[in-house]
Parts: sequence; C-alpha cells; structure tokens
Amino acid sequence: MRVANSLVSVCFLFALSASNVFGLDVKPDELVRDVVGKIMNLVETDADVSAGDMAKTIEFVEVQVAPHFDFPRMARLAVGRPWRDATPAQRALIVQEFRTLLVRSYAAAFTRFKGIKIEVLPLRPSDNPKWALVESSIKLPTAVAQPIALNYDMELIDGKWKVFDLQIDGASLIVNNRSLFQREIQSSGIDGLIETLKQKNAHGSSNDSGAQH
Repeated sequence: MRVANSLVSVCFLFALSASNVFGLDVKPDELVRDVVGKIMNLVETDADVSAGDMAKTIEFVEVQVAPHFDFPRMARLAVGRPWRDATPAQRALIVQEFRTLLVRSYAAAFTRFKGIKIEVLPLRPSDNPKWALVESSIKLPTAVAQPIALNYDMELIDGKWKVFDLQIDGASLIVNNRSLFQREIQSSGIDGLIETLKQKNAHGSSNDSGAQH
C-alpha cells in the first residue's frame, strides 16, 4: 500500500498542474485529462528528476502544484474537532507544517515512478456547480498489478479549482491523517502534533540535502 500511495501522489501532481494552463470554462475532468500527457513526458524525460534532484522537484511542486491545494481546509479537516480549541498561532503552524509534509511527500514520489498510465473518467453530473469529484484509474507498469482508483474532491473557490481531499481506492487522505493527528493530540496535545510534524519535516529536509543536485 505504501508503494501505491506514493504512486498516487505522483498522479495527484499531474492533475493539479493542469489548472495553470486552462480557463475556468474547462471542466475539471477535461483539465486533468489534457495535461496528464505533458506532465508524464516531464517525468519520463527530465534527467535531473530521474537522478533524484529533490530541490528541482520540490521547486516544481511549489510552483505548479501547491497553489491548487486548499491547505488550510485540509489541515482543519484532518485535525477535526480539536481544531476549535487551537489558537490562531497553533492553527497557522499546523497548516504550515502539514503543507510542507505533503509537498515533500509528493516530490519524493515524483522522482521514483515511471511508466504509469492514467485514465481520467468522464465527469459525473453534480447538483453543486462549485464542487466536483474527478475520478481516475491508475495503471501500474506491471501487467499483474490491479488498477488503483484515485478520486479528487475539488471545489471552486474564488474562481479557481482547489483540491481539498483525495481518495485512494476509497481511502480518504484526510480521514487517514485525522486518525494519526487525533492520536497525537490525545497523547501530547496540539503542541505535540505540531512538534511531531516539525520533526518529520526536519527529517525530510536532511534527506533532501543528501539527494543529487
């Protein structure tokens, strides 16, 4: 499942980068489908990315992907009920550290996988024009592997589509993190959660410094 999650993280990048290119009149599924090929080409042909240049990969994620996440909403949903008890300063730190963790996770996955195929399914009608569920099927480069279902929960905010959750074979990124976050909060409080996120990011940063440049 760890490999699948990393692979899905790569696919997540493909879709989100699309919104830099198209106007708002393009449906979310069309937007994802059109750009997948261009981003796949980058992954397959960029020598620096293939060599493990994390600095370059993280820079790409920061510029092309991160602006299309609703990180404050993702952090609030992941923390759940304890969010109401957190101070504004604590909330800001949670968002900051959660954002850093996700960006590094996606960047790390981006450097490790090639040969995947993505089928974006037709967009199902929605009663809410400001919300969309974009469904896709991720095919691994091995013939025996089963396709992975990846769905994007997206909302139109201030004229821009933002992702606030994704589901991997039915498992929600937000729900999975909520379980981890709430265990940490029950054990060490909000500050304990912040410290844990900081430690994970510090560890990731030290690993980045050892990557090829």
